[in-house]
Amino acid sequence: MEQNNDERARRGWWFSVIFMILVVGLILFLTYVRIVEENRDVLIGILGVVTGSISSMLAIASGRDPSEVEELREQIAQANADRVALIARLRDAQIQLQMKNEQLFEIQCRLIDQCSSISRPRDPIVTTRDESLVTLHPLVDEWLPSVERSEEA
Repeated sequence: MEQNNDERARRGWWFSVIFMILVVGLILFLTYVRIVEENRDVLIGILGVVTGSISSMLAIASGRDPSEVEELREQIAQANADRVALIARLRDAQIQLQMKNEQLFEIQCRLIDQCSSISRPRDPIVTTRDESLVTLHPLVDEWLPSVERSEEA
């Protein structure tokens, strides 16, 4: 596998070098030969295609394959998407934990109140029943990266 990649890289490098020699030869040819008006549009189109691919050929000749760079960009994008998903799951878990703690605290307070005065009317024991009613501890904001804070704002 490694040998196949080396072979492919070597072939790409040689192709890039030959392509650059061809471009230089074409430039020299065009400096000494006058372009006929009948073929001018065709030659301009060919020169445009050749000129447009010079940058990728230089990148390949210098050892950087544009497809590998694109592959790495896709991997980075996937890793960032996974990171954002994990941060969201951590935030949701923290909200659930905070909601559970607040519900336990409310149950304890209500039990203490009801045990101390049995004659009071019965209100619902737990009032925190929705995630929107949860107030997170201020330290949770420090756990979240700045990207997450800007998305929520």
